[in-house]
Amino acid sequence: MALDAHGRDLLRRIIDPVGVGLARLGITANWVTAAGLVLTAVAAGLVVTGRFAAGGGLLVAGGLADAVDGAVARARGAESPAGGFFDSVADRISDGVMLAAIAWAVRDQPATFAAAALALVAAQVTSYVRAKAESLGASCTVGIVERAERAIAIIVALIFHRWLMVPVLWLLAVGGTATVVQRIVHVVRKLDRQPAGAQR
Repeated sequence: MALDAHGRDLLRRIIDPVGVGLARLGITANWVTAAGLVLTAVAAGLVVTGRFAAGGGLLVAGGLADAVDGAVARARGAESPAGGFFDSVADRISDGVMLAAIAWAVRDQPATFAAAALALVAAQVTSYVRAKAESLGASCTVGIVERAERAIAIIVALIFHRWLMVPVLWLLAVGGTATVVQRIVHVVRKLDRQPAGAQR
């Protein structure tokens, strides 16, 4: 399910001109990242109050900001480890806040709440496994459910909540758990092939 190289190249061709335009206006990548985080937080507030479709619509705007911040950084020649770190932390917060909001909104439905909670845990662990693997010198981009797919699925589930909320949450719960397992197996195999001294 993860976007392949062709998909990423196509997305970059679409968003790079937007990034150039925003950069010319003096807008920085960190501002865009922060705006996306705020939009997602407001969307989560709407979801908590049961306004799922409105939350999904606003989450689209938050997702666009998340997609464009890197383009702004490239246009300004300002890509940096600090910016990448802020973007990554903002992504984790956004994922957690939105799935927590959904879990709260469906708390009176035990099975659906369980799916939302499991999807939340899987999303966070998926990212952690990659970060930890990379800190040990092992790349880790495998998995059937990565952030882009998860974000799209959540938006669809919110906008069409009457029909798709429950199945999408279970899809994210099961698919996210499978992704965690995939990544753990992948990383362990890669690390087992490294000399012991290279792992720490």
